[in-house]
Amino acid sequence: MSDRPKADSVFIIATRNRPAELVETVRSLVAQTLLPGELCIVDSSEETPARGEIQELCDAVGLKLSYHHPAPRGLTVQRNYGIDRTTGDPVFLIDDDVWLAPDCHEECLKEYAKWGPELGGVRAGAVDPVDSSFPAKLWRKLFGIGGWWPENSGKLRAGFWIEGISSSAGVRKTDCFVGYFMSFRREVFDHERFDEALSGYGHKEDIDFTYRVSRRYTLVQTPKAKSRHLKTQTARMPAFHLQRMNLGNQFYLHRKNMPQDFHHRAALWWGLLGLFILNIGRALKHSDHGLVTGMIVGAFEQARGKGLIDPAKERDEKALKGSKGVSQ
Repeated sequence: MSDRPKADSVFIIATRNRPAELVETVRSLVAQTLLPGELCIVDSSEETPARGEIQELCDAVGLKLSYHHPAPRGLTVQRNYGIDRTTGDPVFLIDDDVWLAPDCHEECLKEYAKWGPELGGVRAGAVDPVDSSFPAKLWRKLFGIGGWWPENSGKLRAGFWIEGISSSAGVRKTDCFVGYFMSFRREVFDHERFDEALSGYGHKEDIDFTYRVSRRYTLVQTPKAKSRHLKTQTARMPAFHLQRMNLGNQFYLHRKNMPQDFHHRAALWWGLLGLFILNIGRALKHSDHGLVTGMIVGAFEQARGKGLIDPAKERDEKALKGSKGVSQ
């Protein structure tokens, strides 16, 4: 048992079929200088080979673990599921492939203590902040497709792309958080919830949720708290289907959050043109034509009003039809 102090906070991790990554994430959590009051894992995996090891890690430091399996599948569904089954405050939502600096949790809580009730959430900075070349920044500014680089604006553009702050000299206000590390006062969830219509990886489900929160509360990013997103490739779908899904989410969330006037609609299509040209270069570099063909098919699907796309569900339905055909 650890004699380290504990806070009243809770960490929620939604996971699926990433046991090795999940264990490493929990290792960094139990190494925090200030432990949370509870860890809640919402697992939609077929099996849980890492559950015993995770329980041992938590028991060793006296961290309460609530492990929910089997859990309903879907990132937004799993996050809401965990929120409803915990009481800790603040609520930290992290991915299952994240490393936290030892004082990450403690530094975030210090930020909550500095502000009044207007503060709704705190995000950690990155251990290795990304940057872009000057031409890339100009391109992204020209097409309004956002991006991540130091001291960016933190504003959401009219086409529903965030100009994310990869690093900053001081605490910065921002319109949105990215989902691999987010934290909120619990009262935030009395007003806003994750949109369960967004399936799969829930592309931009984090931008959607936090943008809605930022209309009511202040959101800040602190450079004193550090985390690293490992961005594992485990269980990620092919580029073709990922691009189709991303476009479906982009159109859905734009209609949901942005005024549907000429300016905002034009910003959406102008931004997609800029992304399409970028993806041509990526496709050539990585020899993956799905980056381009996925966007083309996705754009036609959205122009015809297809709406949200769930490639995993499509695959399962196709497999089911195939099995029925064989049995007949």
